[in-house]
Amino acid sequence: MILSYGIKNFSSFKEGVVVSFELKTNSAKKVEGGSMASHVLCVNGANASGKTNLLKGLAFLADFCSNSFNSKPDEEIPFDPYFYSKEPTDFFVDFLMNDIKYRYECSMTTKKVLSEKIFRNLKKKSLLIEREENRIKFCVKEFREICDIKKLRANASIISIANQHEISGIMPIYDFFDWIMSNVTYSGLSTKSLQSKADENNITRFYKKNDALFTFVKNIIRKSDLGISDIKIKSHKDPDDKELFYPVFYHKNNKVNFPLLLTNESSGTKSLYLTLYRYWLILETGGLLVLDEFDLNLHPHLLPMLLEFFTNSKVNKNDAQMIFTTHNIETLNSMGKYRTFFVNKNDNECFGYRLDEIPGDLLRNDRDITPIYNSGKIGGVPRL
Repeated sequence: MILSYGIKNFSSFKEGVVVSFELKTNSAKKVEGGSMASHVLCVNGANASGKTNLLKGLAFLADFCSNSFNSKPDEEIPFDPYFYSKEPTDFFVDFLMNDIKYRYECSMTTKKVLSEKIFRNLKKKSLLIEREENRIKFCVKEFREICDIKKLRANASIISIANQHEISGIMPIYDFFDWIMSNVTYSGLSTKSLQSKADENNITRFYKKNDALFTFVKNIIRKSDLGISDIKIKSHKDPDDKELFYPVFYHKNNKVNFPLLLTNESSGTKSLYLTLYRYWLILETGGLLVLDEFDLNLHPHLLPMLLEFFTNSKVNKNDAQMIFTTHNIETLNSMGKYRTFFVNKNDNECFGYRLDEIPGDLLRNDRDITPIYNSGKIGGVPRL
């Protein structure tokens, strides 16, 4: 479970921003049924305010810590500092795995990792591993195998390197980052799956292999699209004799089922079919779903159903979490001030704050936020 994360000198965030999921007061914890951290966090703000960049920092960190060993030795680390700054870029994330609190910190340039630190027990931080450029500076006994790694990669995380060397002690930390799933890439929001036949084949093949997942997807789509009575998976061979999978959607009229391919379905149905596997996987693993414009192509009435996957403890049995961006202001009312984070920009530098950080009683969790938001009193609205 993620507790908080921060980025500094990353993309449009120069001085840094901290995003907290933690709920420290009784009134805040009441919103989440007593949980110490939110299961959902809504990021809102005007166009070009930095919402995607805020998620991009977390998505980058997850990929860097879990997959960076797979990059080529001479590749640059794929992120952008603030307006080509030569200063280091800093990251941190606090999280909970197996009831143990950890903190991961790193500082880097696009050329190399400058330092990495992993701590345990955040109140009285206990240093587990410290890396300084390409050497291990400190390592506790239980991680001594990491000290035996003769050569570190300048463009790879110690977590990814240790996992590649099958060092078992690193697995809970590696799993946290590996269980973060996102639709954000270096270039921002990725929507290629809505047009890609390759993704349609790969996702449908995944559905074919997992009956529970496919049942989950079919049930949600049938609830969302009243015209669909069933979905079946078909396949055909390509010129290279490779089996390709695709879905067929059945629409009933006068007791007759008429088949349609995904190409002929609405953009909302396409979006659900090609993204619902992410929700299911995160709910199963207890991971973190990072979604930019999670409401893209979806009717506003569908959004509460998707959010309830995380807010309903009967559904969310593994403490899965989601952080998402949206321009749908009605979502603000259901999220409330403890689960809403605003991003703003001043002189092309972005900054952010959770709504409960606003002093005074302007915002209360038993009142709708949208009237106050529309008035411009709490920021996050475009200047027209």
